[in-house]
Amino acid sequence: MEQEQIITGTEVIAKAAGPIVIASKCIITKPDGTVDIKEKVSFCGCGASANKPYCDGSHKALIAADPNTVA
Repeated sequence: MEQEQIITGTEVIAKAAGPIVIASKCIITKPDGTVDIKEKVSFCGCGASANKPYCDGSHKALIAADPNTVA
């Protein structure tokens, strides 16, 4: 009988033309010194978010504007 391998660690998902999602408790210190604690966070990966460092969905408009963008 095969045993299932257990992998531990933090799951990081880099979505094509979209956010970088970290599925683990995160302590985020922003440039102004404020600190956010989140259980799961999506960071902007396209540079268009008005809520940096977080994703606000702006990548969706970029994908719609350029049909050659990999989604």
